[in-house]
Amino acid sequence: MRARPIAPIIFLRILAPERADPPMAGFAAVLRKDLTLELRGGESTLALVALSILILIVMVFALDPAGGAADAPIAAGALWVAMIFAGMAGAARTVLAERDNGCIRALYLSPLDRGALFLAKLAAASIFMIVAEAAVVLMLVLFFNLDFDLRLARMLPALALGLIGFAALATLLAAISGRVHAGDLLMPLLAVPMYVPALIAGVKASAAALGGAPWSAMGQWLRIMIAFDVLFVAAGFILFEHLLDED
Repeated sequence: MRARPIAPIIFLRILAPERADPPMAGFAAVLRKDLTLELRGGESTLALVALSILILIVMVFALDPAGGAADAPIAAGALWVAMIFAGMAGAARTVLAERDNGCIRALYLSPLDRGALFLAKLAAASIFMIVAEAAVVLMLVLFFNLDFDLRLARMLPALALGLIGFAALATLLAAISGRVHAGDLLMPLLAVPMYVPALIAGVKASAAALGGAPWSAMGQWLRIMIAFDVLFVAAGFILFEHLLDED
C-alpha cells in the first residue's frame, strides 16, 4: 500500500477546525502557519535580507554616489531595485513552498476561502519584505550618508504602498509560475514590466521625500501607486481561486 504524504494531512487538520468559521479564521490559520515555519527556519527572511543588501552594495559601487540629499534620486533608485528583486524571491517562496511540500492539495480540499488564502499569502510576503526593507533602509542611510530625520519618515508611505502592490503582483505571478514549465524564469519576465509604472512612481516619490520636497510633489506619485495597489490586490483576490485548482 502506498504511503500517504504527511504534510498535506497535517495541514488539512490545521484548517479543518476553521470549517464553520468566517474567512478571516482561515486567513489567520494560513498566516500563522507561514510565520511559524519562517520563525523556525528563517531561510526566506535571511535570503531576502542578504540579497537586498548585496544588490544595494553593487548599486553603490556602480553609481559611486557622493552622499547627502543631492544623491536622493540615486538612493531612491537603488532602494527600489533592491526591493523589487528581493520581493520576487520572497513572494514566490510563500506560494511555491506549498507545491514543494505537497500542501497544495490540502489547500484545494480545505474549505478555506480562496480570497482569504491569497490575502494570507500576501500578508506573509509583505511581512518578509518589511524585514528585508528595514535592513536595506538602514544600509541606505549609511552608504549614502543620509540623516535620520523626518525625510525618512516621509518616505514610508511610498515604501508601504510599493511593498503591498508588488507583494500582491508577485504572489499572483508566483501562483501562475508554479503551474507552467520554467515558471521560475517566467515570473521576473512578467513582474518587472507589469510593475514599471508603479516602480517609476515609487522612485519619484521616494526621491522627493529624501530630497526634502513638499508633500504636494509626492501626491501625484502616491495616487498612481494607490491605483496600482488596488488593481493588483483585486486581480489577485479574484484570480487566485482559478490558479489554485488541481493540475
